[in-house]
Amino acid sequence: MINRELRRIQERSKAAAQKQRLAAQRKKYAERKKEEKKGIWTRITVFFKEVRQELNKVIWPSREEVTNYTVVVLITVAAVSTFLLALDYVLTHLLQLVTKGLF
Repeated sequence: MINRELRRIQERSKAAAQKQRLAAQRKKYAERKKEEKKGIWTRITVFFKEVRQELNKVIWPSREEVTNYTVVVLITVAAVSTFLLALDYVLTHLLQLVTKGLF
């Protein structure tokens, strides 16, 4: 008898949970439909409001950090450019030696 009562209670709780899930799904669907009905200008303004909110969350680097990063990038670009220039020069002369020697 106790098992039957427990089973009934479990079935009721499952049914209640299922009803809640269905209600939540219906609510989400209704909200989605409501969003779709909004005009283009409303959606654009909502988009820009959300962009502003996200930009407020960004941690911007300080002026000193930006300067340091810029110097590092410029030095790296100069070093890689110099390396590629030297490699091009060496390979060009090697190719000239090989082509002059064969022909």
